[in-house]
Amino acid sequence: MSTTERTRALRRHMIVEARRATVEHGLHGFTIEQLCETVGVSRRTFFNHFASKDDAVLGIEINADVEVIDEYAAGGVVPGELDPLDSVVALAIDQFHRIGIARSDEVLIRQVFEREPALVARFLSATDVQLARITESVRRRFAWDDPTDRRARLVTEAAAALLKVTAETYFDDAFDEATGPAFEALLTENLRLLRAVTTTERESTT
Repeated sequence: MSTTERTRALRRHMIVEARRATVEHGLHGFTIEQLCETVGVSRRTFFNHFASKDDAVLGIEINADVEVIDEYAAGGVVPGELDPLDSVVALAIDQFHRIGIARSDEVLIRQVFEREPALVARFLSATDVQLARITESVRRRFAWDDPTDRRARLVTEAAAALLKVTAETYFDDAFDEATGPAFEALLTENLRLLRAVTTTERESTT
């Protein structure tokens, strides 16, 4: 296992244990020191990865994807011939490969929000910040330098909508993981459906 993989596994371990502790005891029912003891890391190590206990519970890691987003903005990470929407979806798939995704994660975070509803607003705020970062990276990648150009925002919001619909399907209790498509395949299919319906609508009006 590489250093990057070990770091990723450690971060994931801290996130899962923080969420489990929150579900069991509430956000204020355990300390960072207790979490560190459970995971087997020092307080200093914890703060190398997370700015606060809340961030650990929500999985908001310090500078976790800055390098990847910067590389994407510079034309890397995903194939350069992809159009803007395809490239953002490919970036999302790349991130899922890097961090992994499991339906059990969604169940746990749902339980966290049920126990601590106030964290929902914090999560939504963090999501808005991330969307803004992705929007700026799209702007840089495709050299849309005019600050009034709305294309980067439209592309990012469209990709976010695709991810939302895909996640709602994949994490639904009725979804059969054994027979259903993988998250990546489902996201790719939803992108195909979106393009098909928009193309059909365009052709029908010409």
